[in-house]
Amino acid sequence: MFFLLFGNTFILMSTLVTTKGQVTIPKKLRDRYGIRPGALIDFVAGADGIQLRKVVKKGGKGVLGCLKNELSGLSISALLDDLRGEVVLPKKRK
Repeated sequence: MFFLLFGNTFILMSTLVTTKGQVTIPKKLRDRYGIRPGALIDFVAGADGIQLRKVVKKGGKGVLGCLKNELSGLSISALLDDLRGEVVLPKKRK
């Protein structure tokens, strides 16, 4: 079931799950939220059910893109050590 909100009115929409576990998002919802073929959708499981959320790409390079020159040549381990400090693992007991 899908509920679509128009003003203060909810409209109930239902869909079937296929044998492959696929569902069709009703056209009114796709149109309203700009969901096009190839759009990425997150499924969020909570105590009250499952929510579907359209993944919205943010503009710009993001944090790592802005720090490209500063991070070049660093390994992931070196970057993590720099961020959190070096991790010392306890010695194995014999």
